[in-house]
Amino acid sequence: MANCANMKQGDIYMCTKCGLELSVVKVCTCGSGSADSCSVPLQCCGQDMVKK
Repeated sequence: MANCANMKQGDIYMCTKCGLELSVVKVCTCGSGSADSCSVPLQCCGQDMVKK
């Protein structure tokens, strides 16, 4: 499961169904593991996107 707390600048995530690619330009500052951290997975076409 890809979510913003695990992403690094320069990472590319893609949808294996439609081929959409997203590049991480700026990292998230939500604080992984804290109550304010992002918990929604990065999805496209109803499935989790994968790191390329």
